[in-house]
Amino acid sequence: MSAALLRAEAQRLWREPRLRWVAMLAPLLLLIVFFSSMNGAARLADERTRFAASERARWVAQGQKDPHSAAHFGVWAVKPSSPLVVLAPGIEPFVGLSVWLEAHKRNEMIFRPGQDADPIMRSAASVAQVLEVLGPIFAILLGFAGFAQDRQRGTLRMAFGNGAAPARLLLARFAVMVGALVCMALAPVVAMGTFALQALPDAGWNGASRLAIWSLLNFMYLLVFLLIALAVSLKAPSGRAALTIMLVLWLVLCVVLPRAAGNAAQVLAPVPSYQEVRSRLENAAPAYEGAEKWEARRRALVKANVSNVRAAQLDQSERESHEVFDRILGRFYDSVEEQDRAFGWLGAISPTVALQAAGAAVAGTDFYQHRLFIDAAETYRRAMVNRLNGDLMRHTEHEDASASTGKQFWESVPAFAYRAPPLRGVLVNAAAPLLLLSGWCVLAGLAAWRAAKGVQP
Repeated sequence: MSAALLRAEAQRLWREPRLRWVAMLAPLLLLIVFFSSMNGAARLADERTRFAASERARWVAQGQKDPHSAAHFGVWAVKPSSPLVVLAPGIEPFVGLSVWLEAHKRNEMIFRPGQDADPIMRSAASVAQVLEVLGPIFAILLGFAGFAQDRQRGTLRMAFGNGAAPARLLLARFAVMVGALVCMALAPVVAMGTFALQALPDAGWNGASRLAIWSLLNFMYLLVFLLIALAVSLKAPSGRAALTIMLVLWLVLCVVLPRAAGNAAQVLAPVPSYQEVRSRLENAAPAYEGAEKWEARRRALVKANVSNVRAAQLDQSERESHEVFDRILGRFYDSVEEQDRAFGWLGAISPTVALQAAGAAVAGTDFYQHRLFIDAAETYRRAMVNRLNGDLMRHTEHEDASASTGKQFWESVPAFAYRAPPLRGVLVNAAAPLLLLSGWCVLAGLAAWRAAKGVQP
């Protein structure tokens, strides 16, 4: 494959008016979507930083106080978002950014970004959505006329008749199309992602590695449609027939089947109503025990000669609620993860489904990683409350426990800090959609290869 052949194919491709339009409009569309997302992400990152600092100052400056009262005073735990949220927001707009940590309660996360967005931003697309839906169109416009149009015009027969080796011509044309696809869609995305990594805090997300893998997944996804378009072009009698076939495939694979996969996942792995779960939680572990249960607990502790009955009551009640939280909420979160796994396996019916599941995982915006933050915040809450109750139990019933508290004591309670999970564990959890997307790429390549073997001018 000579440089002259590659240059000739590149010139032929550039002479197509539709491709010049796509080459200009695709990066422009991606830039518009990116900077609209980047503005909101930068604002939220700044608010997180300032709020975390003010929250720590509020905790330290609370003055002398009964330790258990301080447990009700509570703290906010703020979730650090992945810098790739500007490319693939996943579930981030629909789940909370922070959670209130206090004694006896396991509160839900609040302050969802979607709540503060204006009507335009609530309906705005993301870079990932543009690549998932319109990226295949870019690939189809590159590949559908690759050979069918030349066959229709008779130029393909002339090229073969003049001694052009079919294999070399096919390979050169494919290489030029891949290069054009990279320049139109992937190079701008990599540049945007690099800009986001520089502008937003990494917070341990290992953003560079995630961006590299996320970009590779999107390249494989677009390559699937380019290879299918070439296979169809090699067999279709005309460019119009090839375009019609590819648009039908695009509609089915990118629009119809992803929606069907979402509905199928709900049937295969149903998730109970969250309101129902919260109701069961309140009934099984109320924030304040009833008088009869509280009195029975007090009598048992008095009989055991506990020095501070009130503190022991509070501590026992707190620790007993942990099992209830783990059982009820744990099952709910397990069911959500099971539904996500079912959706990932349905990537077998559409590469778009596989990319949606794998892309959100790599970007750090899937439920699996969101749950890791929830669990980390709950672990911190339990440690904080247990420590405060433990300090209260060090005093007798009639001692003033608040006298031993103050700025130095509150500073000894470590601030909440969260680091993103290791990328390796994330990839293992998303193994199914990752393998399925790779499988789609291999199958599309085999289809193009088989079509090329029997190419007719």
